[in-house]
Amino acid sequence: MTGTTIPEKETAVSTAKRFRYEWIIYILAALGLITLLISSIRAEIARNPSREAVADLGPHGLVTVQFQTDPYPALPTGTVGLSFMLMNSRNVVFEPDSFSFEYGLQGNDQPMGSGTVQVMSDGSGMLMSGAQFPAVGRWWLRVNLSKDGYRDEVQFIIDVEPAQ
Repeated sequence: MTGTTIPEKETAVSTAKRFRYEWIIYILAALGLITLLISSIRAEIARNPSREAVADLGPHGLVTVQFQTDPYPALPTGTVGLSFMLMNSRNVVFEPDSFSFEYGLQGNDQPMGSGTVQVMSDGSGMLMSGAQFPAVGRWWLRVNLSKDGYRDEVQFIIDVEPAQ
Protein backbone atom coordinates (compact mmCIF):
# COMPACT_ATOMS: atom_id res chain seq x y z
CA MET A 1 0.00 0.00 0.00
CA THR A 2 1.39 3.29 -1.01
CA GLY A 3 -1.03 5.59 0.75
CA THR A 4 -2.55 5.50 4.18
CA THR A 5 -6.25 5.55 4.55
CA ILE A 6 -8.18 6.90 7.49
CA PRO A 7 -10.93 4.68 8.69
CA GLU A 8 -14.41 6.01 7.95
CA LYS A 9 -15.33 6.15 11.62
CA GLU A 10 -12.48 8.57 12.51
CA THR A 11 -13.28 10.86 9.56
CA ALA A 12 -16.95 11.16 10.54
CA VAL A 13 -16.10 11.93 14.17
CA SER A 14 -13.52 14.62 13.33
CA THR A 15 -15.93 16.28 10.85
CA ALA A 16 -18.72 16.29 13.43
CA LYS A 17 -16.45 17.81 16.12
CA ARG A 18 -15.22 20.52 13.75
CA PHE A 19 -18.79 21.28 12.74
CA ARG A 20 -19.76 21.77 16.40
CA TYR A 21 -16.75 23.98 17.14
CA GLU A 22 -17.55 26.23 14.18
CA TRP A 23 -21.11 26.75 15.40
CA ILE A 24 -19.88 27.56 18.89
CA ILE A 25 -17.64 30.25 17.41
CA TYR A 26 -20.56 31.68 15.40
CA ILE A 27 -22.83 31.71 18.45
CA LEU A 28 -20.17 33.41 20.60
CA ALA A 29 -19.58 36.03 17.90
CA ALA A 30 -23.32 36.72 17.67
CA LEU A 31 -23.59 37.01 21.46
CA GLY A 32 -20.64 39.40 21.46
CA LEU A 33 -22.30 41.62 18.85
CA ILE A 34 -25.60 41.61 20.74
CA THR A 35 -23.79 42.54 23.96
CA LEU A 36 -21.98 45.38 22.18
CA LEU A 37 -25.27 46.68 20.75
CA ILE A 38 -27.02 46.60 24.12
CA SER A 39 -24.15 48.35 25.91
CA SER A 40 -24.03 51.05 23.20
CA ILE A 41 -27.75 51.70 23.53
CA ARG A 42 -27.52 51.87 27.33
CA ALA A 43 -24.58 54.30 27.12
CA GLU A 44 -26.50 56.54 24.71
CA ILE A 45 -29.56 56.55 26.95
CA ALA A 46 -27.43 57.39 29.99
CA ARG A 47 -25.70 60.20 28.09
CA ASN A 48 -28.96 61.91 27.14
CA PRO A 49 -30.73 63.27 30.21
CA SER A 50 -34.43 62.69 30.70
CA ARG A 51 -36.87 65.34 29.55
CA GLU A 52 -39.70 64.17 31.81
CA ALA A 53 -40.09 64.14 35.59
CA VAL A 54 -43.00 63.36 37.91
CA ALA A 55 -44.12 65.56 40.81
CA ASP A 56 -46.45 64.34 43.57
CA LEU A 57 -49.00 66.99 44.50
CA GLY A 58 -51.00 65.08 47.09
CA PRO A 59 -54.72 64.88 46.25
CA HIS A 60 -54.04 66.26 42.78
CA GLY A 61 -52.06 63.10 42.04
CA LEU A 62 -48.90 62.66 40.03
CA VAL A 63 -48.10 65.42 37.57
CA THR A 64 -45.71 64.78 34.68
CA VAL A 65 -43.51 67.74 33.82
CA GLN A 66 -42.19 67.64 30.23
CA PHE A 67 -39.27 69.93 29.46
CA GLN A 68 -37.65 71.19 26.24
CA THR A 69 -34.94 73.67 25.33
CA ASP A 70 -34.70 75.71 22.17
CA PRO A 71 -32.08 75.26 20.77
CA TYR A 72 -31.26 71.68 21.70
CA PRO A 73 -28.58 71.22 22.92
CA ALA A 74 -28.50 74.54 24.75
CA LEU A 75 -25.82 77.06 23.77
CA PRO A 76 -23.80 79.34 26.06
CA THR A 77 -24.59 82.39 23.92
CA GLY A 78 -27.88 84.24 24.05
CA THR A 79 -31.13 83.23 25.69
CA VAL A 80 -32.20 79.59 25.64
CA GLY A 81 -35.94 79.07 25.32
CA LEU A 82 -37.40 76.82 28.00
CA SER A 83 -40.81 75.22 27.57
CA PHE A 84 -42.71 73.11 30.06
CA MET A 85 -45.88 71.06 29.71
CA LEU A 86 -47.66 69.71 32.78
CA MET A 87 -50.00 66.73 32.48
CA ASN A 88 -51.90 64.85 35.17
CA SER A 89 -52.30 61.06 35.27
CA ARG A 90 -55.29 61.30 32.88
CA ASN A 91 -53.17 63.15 30.28
CA VAL A 92 -55.05 66.38 30.89
CA VAL A 93 -53.16 69.68 31.02
CA PHE A 94 -52.49 70.59 34.65
CA GLU A 95 -52.45 74.22 35.80
CA PRO A 96 -50.47 74.85 38.99
CA ASP A 97 -51.02 77.78 41.34
CA SER A 98 -47.33 78.62 41.19
CA PHE A 99 -44.43 77.53 38.98
CA SER A 100 -40.86 78.75 39.25
CA PHE A 101 -37.41 77.41 38.43
CA GLU A 102 -33.78 77.93 39.31
CA TYR A 103 -30.62 76.63 37.68
CA GLY A 104 -26.93 76.22 38.31
CA LEU A 105 -23.81 74.32 37.31
CA GLN A 106 -23.78 70.64 38.22
CA GLY A 107 -21.59 69.97 41.23
CA ASN A 108 -22.60 73.24 42.86
CA ASP A 109 -25.97 73.45 44.64
CA GLN A 110 -26.05 77.26 44.57
CA PRO A 111 -28.41 78.60 41.88
CA MET A 112 -26.88 80.93 39.30
CA GLY A 113 -30.23 82.09 38.00
CA SER A 114 -33.97 81.73 38.43
CA GLY A 115 -37.16 82.60 36.66
CA THR A 116 -40.89 82.32 36.28
CA VAL A 117 -42.96 81.22 33.32
CA GLN A 118 -45.72 82.64 31.17
CA VAL A 119 -48.61 80.59 29.81
CA MET A 120 -48.76 80.52 26.02
CA SER A 121 -51.77 82.40 24.65
CA ASP A 122 -52.79 79.62 22.24
CA GLY A 123 -54.56 77.65 25.01
CA SER A 124 -52.21 74.66 24.77
CA GLY A 125 -51.18 74.93 28.43
CA MET A 126 -47.51 75.24 27.47
CA LEU A 127 -45.43 77.29 29.91
CA MET A 128 -42.58 79.32 28.41
CA SER A 129 -39.54 81.12 29.76
CA GLY A 130 -35.92 81.81 28.95
CA ALA A 131 -32.57 81.39 30.65
CA GLN A 132 -28.95 82.21 29.95
CA PHE A 133 -26.24 79.63 30.54
CA PRO A 134 -22.93 81.52 30.40
CA ALA A 135 -20.65 78.47 30.48
CA VAL A 136 -20.33 75.19 28.63
CA GLY A 137 -21.01 72.13 30.77
CA ARG A 138 -23.73 70.26 32.59
CA TRP A 139 -26.36 72.33 34.38
CA TRP A 140 -29.21 71.39 36.66
CA LEU A 141 -32.64 73.03 36.46
CA ARG A 142 -34.92 72.68 39.50
CA VAL A 143 -38.65 73.29 39.00
CA ASN A 144 -40.84 74.19 41.98
CA LEU A 145 -44.58 73.87 41.57
CA SER A 146 -47.58 73.99 43.90
CA LYS A 147 -51.34 73.59 43.85
CA ASP A 148 -53.69 74.27 46.79
CA GLY A 149 -50.83 74.29 49.31
CA TYR A 150 -49.19 71.05 48.06
CA ARG A 151 -45.65 71.62 46.81
CA ASP A 152 -43.07 69.48 45.05
CA GLU A 153 -39.96 69.98 42.98
CA VAL A 154 -38.40 68.10 40.08
CA GLN A 155 -34.96 68.44 38.58
CA PHE A 156 -33.65 68.21 35.03
CA ILE A 157 -30.13 68.10 33.57
CA ILE A 158 -29.20 70.42 30.70
CA ASP A 159 -26.11 69.92 28.56
CA VAL A 160 -24.76 73.25 27.34
CA GLU A 161 -22.45 72.73 24.37
CA PRO A 162 -20.27 75.21 22.49
CA ALA A 163 -21.68 76.82 19.36
CA GLN A 164 -20.36 75.26 16.17
